[in-house]
Amino acid sequence: MSNKLRVLIWDENPSHRSFEIYPDSLRAAIAAGLTELDKAGELEVKTAHLDEENQGVTQAVLDATDVLIWWGHARHGEVKDEIAEMVKKQAHEKGMGFICLHSGHYSKTFKAVLGCTGHLKGGWRESNDVETIQVCAPWHPICDGVESFVIPAEEMYGSPFDVPPPLTNIFQSHFSIGNETFPSGMTWTVGEGIDPAFTSGPGNGANQGYGIGRVFYFRPGHETYPTYLQAEVRKVIYNAVRWVGKLS
Repeated sequence: MSNKLRVLIWDENPSHRSFEIYPDSLRAAIAAGLTELDKAGELEVKTAHLDEENQGVTQAVLDATDVLIWWGHARHGEVKDEIAEMVKKQAHEKGMGFICLHSGHYSKTFKAVLGCTGHLKGGWRESNDVETIQVCAPWHPICDGVESFVIPAEEMYGSPFDVPPPLTNIFQSHFSIGNETFPSGMTWTVGEGIDPAFTSGPGNGANQGYGIGRVFYFRPGHETYPTYLQAEVRKVIYNAVRWVGKLS
C-alpha cells in the first residue's frame, strides 16, 4: 500500500485554451509542475477531466484521493450536481484537501465546499494586466520558498470576492491597468471539528475549532496565458498541495 499523498488534478478539458501553451491541457501542466518539485517522492499525481466517463469523478475515485485540484471556467453547468455534493462530503466528512484554481470560483464544487456564491463583485477584465502578487503571510507553509512576484500578463479579478472569511489571507494581487486589488490566495478549514454556534468565546485563545478538511483558493490561471508554466505559481500550488494534504 502506498504512503504517498494521492493528488487528482481535474479540469473541464477546455477547448478555448491556448493549445500552443497547453497542448495537453492545463491539468497536464499543473501535474508536470508538481512532479518537477516533488523531489522527495511524496506525491502520487493523477489527472481527470470533464469529458471522461462519469466526468472523471466517482465515489471510488474520491475515496482514492487525498487532495483534489479543480480548474473550470466555461463548462461549470455541465458538471453533475451529485459530483459537487460528493466532493463537499469528502472534504467535510473525510478530510479530503481541496484546491480551487482561478475561474473555478464559480464551479459547483467550490460553491458547495465553501457554501458561497463565488461572485466577483469587483468585476473582471481580460486585458493583459500585469499582476503583482504580494506575500501576506510569509510564515505560512504555502509561502515556503515564495517571495512576492509578478505575472507579466493575466486576467483581472477585482474585490470584493463573495466567499466566507478566510482562515488566512495568503496573497494579495494588484492589477496594473485599473489599479484593482484581489485576495488571490486564501485558506479555510471546513466540516467536522468546527462549532457553528461559537461566537467570541471566553478568551484565552478558545475558538470555534478547525474543520477536518483544508481548502485553498489560488486566483491566477487564465487558460490563454502561460501562468501554470511560471516557477513561482508552480511552487505555490506544490506548497498548497502539501498544506491541504496535511504534510505541512
